[in-house]
Amino acid sequence: MPTPIGNFFMKTLVNSPLHPLLGKSIAVITITGYKTGKPIETPINVVRVGEALMVISMPNRTWWRNLRGGRMARLRHLGKIIPVRGEVVETSAEVAAGLADYFTQYPGYAKYFKVRLDPVGKPDPQELESVARERVIINLRAA
Repeated sequence: MPTPIGNFFMKTLVNSPLHPLLGKSIAVITITGYKTGKPIETPINVVRVGEALMVISMPNRTWWRNLRGGRMARLRHLGKIIPVRGEVVETSAEVAAGLADYFTQYPGYAKYFKVRLDPVGKPDPQELESVARERVIINLRAA
């Protein structure tokens, strides 16, 4: 689970000239809080899947809820600030489909989710369903 100190250091690195050291998957998203109207800035892992940048999160984290309904945000990624629109995927079936696409494109990540892939690269359906119940997917599209 991320800590405030860890998040502070990740945000500092992403916002600095040292951001290339973190690789292509680390970004910082800035969202306007739905209830408070205040900016929320958090580091996230992103991967490109099709036309979108995909983020996989846990339902108990709160930042992503501010993107429901296609709300706008700013993403700092690879040294650029990009306006994005969020698309939150919450139903288990849709999350499972998104994760299947993710594991097809990035099979090495399946082990982090404890999902086995068969010889042709398809995820185990039961393991995929189990993981999908514990995750949400946020697709970020350039606005």
